[in-house]
Amino acid sequence: MTKKYPNAQMCGTTLRQVVSASRHLWGAILWSKGKWFVEEPREIDVLDRIGGGDGFTGGLLYGVLKGWDAEKCLQFGWASGVMAASSLNDYAEPADEKQVWDVYAGNARVQR
Repeated sequence: MTKKYPNAQMCGTTLRQVVSASRHLWGAILWSKGKWFVEEPREIDVLDRIGGGDGFTGGLLYGVLKGWDAEKCLQFGWASGVMAASSLNDYAEPADEKQVWDVYAGNARVQR
């Protein structure tokens, strides 16, 4: 990749293993400036698998635009992808950043 795209600073993708139609192992990897970052696959509930990769990409790019380090971008992308795959929409609709970080932390508690 670095030979073909010498100016690339990041390259990432999701890691998805289908357990069943409604359960997946969801992870992600990111290469950034010569270093690999891995979000180990975790089991997630899936309502509609369409859009999970796009959600990941959107969350990752959000972090890049915010100036976050690569690992934080990967984590936010992972959680954004989970939000998309675990909803009936083809995209994530978080109310705010905290909601995405709560998904990353595995916190399903309602915050009022």
